[in-house]
Amino acid sequence: MIKQLAFSLIMIVFSATSWADTQTIRVLDKNGNPVNNAVILINKSVLANPHGAQDNVIIDQVDKQFVPKVSSIQEGSTVVFPNSDNIRHHVYSFSKAKPFELKLYSDQERPKVTFDKPGVVTLGCNIHDDMVGYVVINNALQGFVSDASGKVSIEFNDAVSKQSQAITLRVWHPWMGDDLNAGELIELKMPIKNSDITLDVAPPAPKKEEKSRLEKRFNRLGA
Repeated sequence: MIKQLAFSLIMIVFSATSWADTQTIRVLDKNGNPVNNAVILINKSVLANPHGAQDNVIIDQVDKQFVPKVSSIQEGSTVVFPNSDNIRHHVYSFSKAKPFELKLYSDQERPKVTFDKPGVVTLGCNIHDDMVGYVVINNALQGFVSDASGKVSIEFNDAVSKQSQAITLRVWHPWMGDDLNAGELIELKMPIKNSDITLDVAPPAPKKEEKSRLEKRFNRLGA
C-alpha cells in the first residue's frame, strides 16, 4: 500500500543541489534524529547513471562489527570480506537469498562471495553474537544507503527531472525485519519538492544487561 506524504516517523527531505537533476534525501526518525543505514530503493530506469553488478565490494570487520553495517549491491556482485581485527571471525548467513559460511579466518585472508539472487542477506559471526550486518541485493531496483547524517543523494535522468510524473521509492531499514517487502512504498511527483514521509518504524528498545552472578548474590543478601 502506498502511503500519502504527510505524517511523521521517518522524514525524507528532498532538496536540489547545484545539479538540476540531483536530489539530497535526508532520513529522520519520529524524534527528528538522523537515521543511518536506511536503504532507498528506486527503479534504475529513472536514474542518470545506474550501475550493474560490481566486483570486489568491501564489507570489512572492524572492532567486532561489519563495516559497513548495511550494503546495497546489484545482483551478481561479488563481495570481499577482509578481517581488519587481530582476532579470527567466522562469517555466515542462513538467509534464503544467499546461505554461505566463511570458517574461522584471520587478517591474512580475503574470502569472496558472489550474491546472485535478489533479497536481504543477514550476516552474522559464529564467534561474536553482536556482529550483525545486512546485504540488500537488487535487480531492477538500485539502492542508496543513508549515511551517519541520514542523507542520500540521487541523480535522476533529464527526462524524469523535466517531466511532471510520479515515481515510486521503497524505503527499508533493518528495524523492519529482513524482508524488503516490509519497506514503505512512497509515491512522489516530479519535480520533487520538500516532502515529509511517515514510516511505521522506531528504534528498538535497548537490551537490558543481564546481572552477573555476583550482582544477583548481593541483591539476595540485600546489599
